[in-house]
Order: sequence, then structure tokens, then C-alpha cells
Amino acid sequence: MPGETPDIFEEDQLLARAARMDFAFAERLHNKALATEEVAELSDLARAYTRLTRSLRQTLALLSKLRAERAKAERETPRRSAQDLHDQAIDERTAQVQDAVERVISAVADGDEALHTDWCHRFDREVDDWNEKPDWIVDDVDAVIRRVCKTLGLPDDYAQRWRDLPAPTFFPDPEPATPEDIAAANAAARAFTAGLRPMAPDHTPARPAKPPWRPSG
Repeated sequence: MPGETPDIFEEDQLLARAARMDFAFAERLHNKALATEEVAELSDLARAYTRLTRSLRQTLALLSKLRAERAKAERETPRRSAQDLHDQAIDERTAQVQDAVERVISAVADGDEALHTDWCHRFDREVDDWNEKPDWIVDDVDAVIRRVCKTLGLPDDYAQRWRDLPAPTFFPDPEPATPEDIAAANAAARAFTAGLRPMAPDHTPARPAKPPWRPSG
């Protein structure tokens, strides 16, 4: 903004002062070298001038490097902050969706721990793919929850009223993460989802039959 006072860093002031002193001394050596006719003295002055100008170049390079590093850090800080906020939003939305879906799973499973476990495992397997998509945090949370429940084969009626459902009291252990187990469970879950019975005429979802795959654990 116009009128803002720029940051003044002590290391910049010290390096700038050292550079000015090096330059003033080098200038004196240069003038003295031009004025002398003695070969030995001229040789000594030339060596001293060379060392001093090298020191001056190093001082100026260090000053430039410090300023460039600060400018780079200032440019990158907003991007890191924006990424941190984005990651935080994903984590918060994922926790909210997981809470809602677990309530729905618990209500639909109705005490069937094997069914409850397999649904939770499928959610855990797929949530990392879902939460990488932009609509995960852009869409309304209820729309996301209903979409997830539909993908899992959970009744939409339960998904719509997830806030009114009690929190689960059963929490299954994590699924063994072998590729063969995951592939088999995914295939069984898809087959089970395809065989869900439609909702009853009074719009009360019928409790799904037991899944055709071997229960976890």
C-alpha cells in the first residue's frame, strides 16, 4: 500500500555499511595505485585492491541473496496458507461426513455387526478418492452425505435424516489392507448393493438382507 514503511532488517544495514566501507577503501587504493610509480608498491596495492574488491562482491552478493530469499518466502507464504486452509476444510468435511455415514450405517445395520463392519470398511476404502474431488467441500454437506450413502447402497431416507439418528455404539476394527481382501470386499459390496430391496410403500426402508460376502474379522 502507498505510504507503508518498508521493513528494515539489521543484517541489510550491516552488510550495506560493510559494502560502502569496502568500496571507499578500494577507491583509495585505486587512486593511490594510479599515483605511484614504484613497481613494488604498485604490486602490493594491486593485490590489496583485488582482495578488497572480491570481498565487496561477496558482501553485495550476500545482501542480494538475503533480500531474494525474503521476497521468495513472502511470495510462497500465502500459497502455503491457502493450501493449509484447503486441507483443513477437507479434513473437517471428511469428519462430518464420516460421522453422518456412521450414524446411517448403524441405524441400517440395526445391531448386525458383520454388516456394520463391512459398510464401514467400504467407506474407509473409498473416502480418500471422494474427498480429493472439488465437490467434496464445494457442495452442501447434506448433498455430499446423500451422495456417499447412495454410493454405499444405504437408503436415502436414512441419509436425509442423519442428524436425528443416534450415534453408533459399535466401532469396527480397521480392515486388513491386503490388495486381495480389498478387491474381494469391493466386489461383494457392489453385488450386495445391487441386490438391496426397494423401500416399502410407507417409505420406511426395509432392512437389507445380510451381505453375500464373508463378514470381516
